Amino acid sequence: MGMYPLSVLVYLLWCMFLCLFQTRLCVLSSMECGGGGYWLGNCLQDSESSLSNSSSTSVTSSKAEIAEFSSSMKGSVSCEDLGGVGYFNTTCLLHSNVTLESDLHVYGTGNLGVLAHVSVLCPSEGCVIAFNMTGTVNIGQYAVISAGSVFLSAANLTMEDNSFINTTALGGLPPSQTSGTPVGFDGAGGGHGGRGASCLKKNDTSNWGGDVYGWSSLHRPSSYGSKGGGTSSEKKFGGNGGGRVMLQVEEIFYLNGSVVAEGGDGGVDGGGGSGGSIFVLAVKLKGYGFISAAGGMGLGGGGGGRVSLDCYSIQENVKVTVHGGYSIGCPENAGAAGTYFNADLLSLRVGNDNMTTETETPLLVFPVAPLWSNVVVENNAKVLVPLLWSRVQVANFFALEMGFTES
Repeated sequence: MGMYPLSVLVYLLWCMFLCLFQTRLCVLSSMECGGGGYWLGNCLQDSESSLSNSSSTSVTSSKAEIAEFSSSMKGSVSCEDLGGVGYFNTTCLLHSNVTLESDLHVYGTGNLGVLAHVSVLCPSEGCVIAFNMTGTVNIGQYAVISAGSVFLSAANLTMEDNSFINTTALGGLPPSQTSGTPVGFDGAGGGHGGRGASCLKKNDTSNWGGDVYGWSSLHRPSSYGSKGGGTSSEKKFGGNGGGRVMLQVEEIFYLNGSVVAEGGDGGVDGGGGSGGSIFVLAVKLKGYGFISAAGGMGLGGGGGGRVSLDCYSIQENVKVTVHGGYSIGCPENAGAAGTYFNADLLSLRVGNDNMTTETETPLLVFPVAPLWSNVVVENNAKVLVPLLWSRVQVANFFALEMGFTES
């Protein structure tokens, strides 16, 4: 067999290099995503566009898959910059309070500890605090992480007694083309998972405030709550909407603290904001902690938000609530309950924690592939089913319990 000239071999090697380089560019470009939304795969994606049709597909994710931020989110912030000691690629211990003026994105291959009584705050509406660690994260007693959105990824996560991840009343803008914030000056509550309450009645029939949104993505909720309505042109809005919390844990989440994304209070001059979104992905959820996306109190109470837990095992001592907010102007008509979805069991619960209401939580199109296993309406929740009951299909049972109302 004859030998190729040296120039031909060099040319062939150069062509192979170009092909590999272009392939690498394609892979990198496919991993890049814009900011905002939920964690999926290797980046943050917008929930409304990515999940609009996902109710008819399996919602159970691989528990071993922990998201990585895109390269644009791997900033140069060091542990020392946040007043801590150590390194994010080994172990970083935050031992002093931090108040941020802009978004914080941290990526590290080590462990993170927020020591007892330490606060990491970004108090602006819609501000983001994101820690993506491949090791263990521990949030100590009375420690607080608070922002409009809190994103956290870890191999194991522990929240000790009285610790908080808190996005209450810090929500940014809700999705466009939604009507969660009431119009007019009735002081009605904002809507999200459930409708906001209104104390104004027309023709002896109940009226609601802000409407619901985010039904198609309730298994991976990622929307902010909405503001409550105001009572005058000088006070156009009531309480702010709740923020977003998204936690991805490769193994065990020990929750002895609180994870909250509640709507803000509107007082007597405004409606309560609606609850935000909480999504937890873990193999096991243990502890005796508290998870809440409740609506805020106001002249009219805000609707509850949306919570989804995608965990193979959930300890019963963890309390989850999505009730509507208390209505100062009409105590018998709280905001409507939000939704609590168990993504591993494909089970939906709508409960109002025995707060009486005349305001509905609409149950919209039910998926048929796969069927949800159970749907439970309880604790004085009121639901609206705007479709034929013959089309509501679940694998096991549809339960209406403890003072429910169906419209």
